[in-house]
Amino acid sequence: MKRIIAVLLSVFSGLVSSYALAENETTFSTEQGIAGVACIISDPAGRLLLVKDTVTGRYGLPGGRVNLAESPSRALAREVFEETAIRVTVGNVYHQDERGVLFACQSQAPLPVVSTAEGVGLLPAWRAPHFASEVEQARLVPRAHAQDYRYRFRDRRDLLWSLAARTPSSDVSALADFSALAPVFYVSQYRWVAGIQTAVQQMSEAASSTVTAVFRLVNTLGETAFYVALLPLFLVFRGHKSALSLLFLLISAAAVSTTLKSGFAMPRPFYLWPELQIGQASGFTVPSGHTLLAAAVMTAWYLKRRVIHPPAFGALAVALLVIVLMGLNRMYLGVHFASDVVIGALVGASVAWATVKLDTVTVGNERPMLTTGRIWFLACLIMALLALALKIPNLVYLSALAAGVYTGQVWHKLFPSHKPASQLNGKLLTLAWIFFGIAAIVGAAWGVAQLTGLSWIVLIVVSMAAWSLGPWVLIASPELAKWSGKRLGWREW
Repeated sequence: MKRIIAVLLSVFSGLVSSYALAENETTFSTEQGIAGVACIISDPAGRLLLVKDTVTGRYGLPGGRVNLAESPSRALAREVFEETAIRVTVGNVYHQDERGVLFACQSQAPLPVVSTAEGVGLLPAWRAPHFASEVEQARLVPRAHAQDYRYRFRDRRDLLWSLAARTPSSDVSALADFSALAPVFYVSQYRWVAGIQTAVQQMSEAASSTVTAVFRLVNTLGETAFYVALLPLFLVFRGHKSALSLLFLLISAAAVSTTLKSGFAMPRPFYLWPELQIGQASGFTVPSGHTLLAAAVMTAWYLKRRVIHPPAFGALAVALLVIVLMGLNRMYLGVHFASDVVIGALVGASVAWATVKLDTVTVGNERPMLTTGRIWFLACLIMALLALALKIPNLVYLSALAAGVYTGQVWHKLFPSHKPASQLNGKLLTLAWIFFGIAAIVGAAWGVAQLTGLSWIVLIVVSMAAWSLGPWVLIASPELAKWSGKRLGWREW
């Protein structure tokens, strides 16, 4: 029965993936006989409006599907507003094929645009209802830069630009920045972000290089790739319980961060003042996800150290130093305000405290709660429901990852496997299999993502890759390591 539940749960995570962002795709309306619709918008300078898709990371026209109760023009006006916050008048049909219908559109009001030195026009896409869930950017791209962008449908690139040349242009309101569109509370924090950047730039070359190097080092504590490498080390050298405790902390922190960002829906500093951008980031700004994650990890480490070596003032000082440096780094990069990093630090510390408390809870025969399947099933269910409600890709991936861990836990309960390797050579062999599998899974998902511009395909492929990490690390790798050890003639394991 539990095997059936595990399989159904993994399938459920895939269904969540396909449904959660279904509105992002071009689908056919059998009643109307037409596919999805897209909007061609250009400005007097001949620039074409392109939006960056959140899931695929590629650029295309704003638009989407036509619901059965909608006319194509009404559906297109709705989709364009949801993705760009622009109200348009839908004009003539310029092109129609099996993928959809392309309409000429004009903005009903001048487009608020901040132009870069390269002539690219930035629009305040963060005001759009579906920003971060479907769209990351909206920009007016000059014809001279048409080759610089990865298009969702590469065979359509030349078509789009030829149609743009015929489209009636929309008026533009040129702005120096978007501060007039932002909350006063954030505008007042501009001097903090700009001040940190100026202070670092005014240092001597050696001092400036040292500070930026320290910032880059600290920044890794908020990067997913760092923990992808760290978790297998915890599993092999510190044991099953430590690895699952760390993974639960990371997933919880990421889910809380993503949910709060969607709830606050506030713009990043460089969205308002593009000249502030030094680092890369997307989505909303509050709380700072990097600071939240660093605070969660460092606080959990300090709390555990305090139990072993009280009062652990040294660990507390190190934790606070890392959190402060992370906050300063995120402000220096121009991706967060001071209030974002403060909120991120407080929320991260709270998540760590709750996780450490939960880590002490046992069930049944004194089995730690975080190593049971039920807690991972609950985590998967909560994040799947949040993904359905908020339609945010990261929550779909986190739900799939939790489902994979649940599958591994159920498998171990149904089929108790051998004990993990106790010898160093066995541990290293297990670690090698883990990293080999992770590289293969991530590489395969990345390869598929390069072949398609359809978000729902990428979403499902990445979700299934996230799910497969749990069974590979918890089930397949130890078994393959044992099999390999026997083939190598190792008697002790």
